[in-house]
Amino acid sequence: MAKVTKLSFDYSMPELLNGKIEVSDPYQNYNSRGTPTSFGVDLDFEKMHLSKTLKSSEFYVLRGKIEGTLRSWESKYRRHLDKQHKENRADQVDELNKEAQEAIVSLNNILVHTLNVDDTVDWNAIKRKDAFRIKPVNLFNDSTKPDFIVLNSFGRPTDFEKLSPPIELAFEKVKNEYGFFSKLFRGKAIKEDFEARVKKWKKQKVETSRSNAERELLFNQAVSSFENEKKEFEVEKHRDNEALENIKSRYKEKDARAIEEYCDLVLNNSQYPYYFPQNWVLEYREDSRIAVVEYDLPAPDQLPTIESYKYIKSRDEVSEKSLTQAARKKLYDSVIYQICIRTIHELFEADVINVLDAVAFNGLVTNTNPATGIEETKVIMSIMANKDQFVAFDLGQVDPKATFKHMKGVAAVSLVNLTPIPPIIRLDKADKRFISGRNVVGNLDDSVNLAAMHWDDFEHLVRELFEKEFTSSGGEVKVTQASADGGVDAIAFDPDPIRGGKIVIQAKRYTNVVGVAAVRDLYGTVMNEGATKGVLVTTSDYGKDSYEFAKEKPLTLLNGSNLLSLLEKHGHKARINVAEAKKILNA
Repeated sequence: MAKVTKLSFDYSMPELLNGKIEVSDPYQNYNSRGTPTSFGVDLDFEKMHLSKTLKSSEFYVLRGKIEGTLRSWESKYRRHLDKQHKENRADQVDELNKEAQEAIVSLNNILVHTLNVDDTVDWNAIKRKDAFRIKPVNLFNDSTKPDFIVLNSFGRPTDFEKLSPPIELAFEKVKNEYGFFSKLFRGKAIKEDFEARVKKWKKQKVETSRSNAERELLFNQAVSSFENEKKEFEVEKHRDNEALENIKSRYKEKDARAIEEYCDLVLNNSQYPYYFPQNWVLEYREDSRIAVVEYDLPAPDQLPTIESYKYIKSRDEVSEKSLTQAARKKLYDSVIYQICIRTIHELFEADVINVLDAVAFNGLVTNTNPATGIEETKVIMSIMANKDQFVAFDLGQVDPKATFKHMKGVAAVSLVNLTPIPPIIRLDKADKRFISGRNVVGNLDDSVNLAAMHWDDFEHLVRELFEKEFTSSGGEVKVTQASADGGVDAIAFDPDPIRGGKIVIQAKRYTNVVGVAAVRDLYGTVMNEGATKGVLVTTSDYGKDSYEFAKEKPLTLLNGSNLLSLLEKHGHKARINVAEAKKILNA
């Protein structure tokens, strides 16, 4: 893969968010062939539990997306702070009740809301039109604005205050400061006093002139800095807008990458409550004219839980009345089905060049499993919507859940339980972590001790072995880069609709018993990858705790004996001698 120059650009962080947002360095994504596919940047607002991954095939479009996200988060954070403030005041109970009722009403109208919105991308509206502003400290080398320089609201120096020159003294005025007898008998002393004052005045005049010259120089330098910064800003803004125009032109020409970017803009313009994740991954399949969306849905505990508030005067406190479990379940189901139908509607409505025949929607939820304490990501709903069928619906009159079922969507009976389901269509298996595998199995014979094999060769061996296992059913196995595997040595894709799915494989060339920590790590990886199963392969064996942990979990533990049996099944032989391997590896 060619070395990529470090990517960077400037963006303005809202003052309210300073020190609260983490923005990663821009990076480039690649497909399995090492071809650059898009640029990306990650934003994280831990205080508000907000995170977002922004992508674009055009590097400078990212800046506009960052600016838009930061402005959106600033608004959300301001509302959050305002709500916190109101909750601490007993006299705001009525307003809190109004907000609680409005929150529930708005959630029940997620779908209806979008029906009154034109979801077509307004290219002119999303162009950068922001005026250049700069923080005063950024204009000066010591990061301190001098008090004598005046700035306008954009941070541009407009004037500076000059020091007034000292007033020149007249001899008669100095003489009049003395009494009658002093004037008669001390003429020489008065003259000397006057001359000393004139000398001091001349010195002050020179110093004032020099100070004003220094002030003028600093002012001119600040003006020059402002104009240079503004010029760079305008060049960057023009470049960003040119990049957007480029996407617009390629979209009209039905370029696949531009269609993906356009669909991403459509979803980015969709307004939801601030506590919704609003993250997604979208892929356009040109050959089948399908948009596949993996959409992050809110977890049940992210939705409002308060039905009303009451001020108890005797205790000087505000009490809360929570929604019943039945009401929370009903609300959650309603919200999730609405998000699904709304997302499909928005993509179809915005399809002005008619390149979408269908939209596949996979709804994902990330939350912490209360039983294990491990954060898990699960697909809880999946649907393929045909455009010709969907656009005929009157969405203002439908029950979103009924619509979902009518289109043969797949989901558990109750979404609030977050029961995982296999997606109808998955995203492309292209993954920047994947690298080409190499042949290892073909070189095996009875003389090869797998426990002493180089760890990199062992990972390729496992990949190749599982490829043989899955190829007969149309499956595929990919091996990942060791430097960026994220706990994954290989990933299998099994197309079987019942037992299949994404399978995470880890290879452990160990000479000692594999501890339960490795099995726990595999389970966490399975959850994070949204996989249906995890397989751990080792040259040694597992302890009792490992087997106990794996019970009733989508995990398979293969020890050295299992590995040799699997090799023999596919016509290959090798051996495992742990004692010999320890001597070789420790030599």
